[in-house]
Amino acid sequence: MEQLFPRRCTWLYVMNNCLLSISGKASQLYSHSLSGLFEQARQLQKLPVAIPTHKLPDKMIPRKFAVSNKIPDTKGCQKCCVVRNPYTGHKYLCGAFQSSVMLLEWVESMQKFMLIKNIDFPLPCPLEVFEMLVVPEQTYPLICVAVSKGTELNQVVRFGTVNPNSTCSWFTEADTPQTCVIHVTQLERDTILVCLDRCIKIVNLQGRLKSSRKLSAELTFNFQIESTVCLQDSVLAFWRHGMQGRSFKTNEVRWIRVPVF
Repeated sequence: MEQLFPRRCTWLYVMNNCLLSISGKASQLYSHSLSGLFEQARQLQKLPVAIPTHKLPDKMIPRKFAVSNKIPDTKGCQKCCVVRNPYTGHKYLCGAFQSSVMLLEWVESMQKFMLIKNIDFPLPCPLEVFEMLVVPEQTYPLICVAVSKGTELNQVVRFGTVNPNSTCSWFTEADTPQTCVIHVTQLERDTILVCLDRCIKIVNLQGRLKSSRKLSAELTFNFQIESTVCLQDSVLAFWRHGMQGRSFKTNEVRWIRVPVF
């Protein structure tokens, strides 16, 4: 990405032909034409001397013809996440800032995300968790910004969320966030994967363990997990020396990859 758009890049997501990124020293949210980026790179390869177009003033290129555009008021964006509501089909983008959260919705006719809400709220620092959770009875997804230990019976974890649907209280209170939370992702409508240090727990929206014929309630690893990728029937856990895949159903190891130096 940094070869196509010569700025520091920390996050990427593709929606149709639109490529979204957090780029630049100021961590700005950008919207790029994916086909335009590759066409621009192809044209530059034909030139006898490469022209550093990223150094040209933005005013020299009309905005409607620009391949890459800044999304307004997104300077200082720390993290982003995207989710599709399976009940309505609507797609949402959420951006985290130092003291606010921005929620945008994908507009198919315009082929871009449009701002819905800008919520003033001081986020945890550092922001370890930032994901959206779709709840059936809510129009907009809840924004998970923290995970703490459960306080109720059989509750493994408790999600600290910002609720864009509420007009009186944005934040659903949580206890002290757990420092070992690596990742949170919603697998199904009432199934959440929570990665904690060396284990993965499958819970419902209330934070209670959830097991079924398709899913084990807990998956354990013999190393500290740095990141995860969810597949249809298994999960890949990455650490500094490689990757291990485990079956959601049986917790059995399916793949082991270790880099060769």
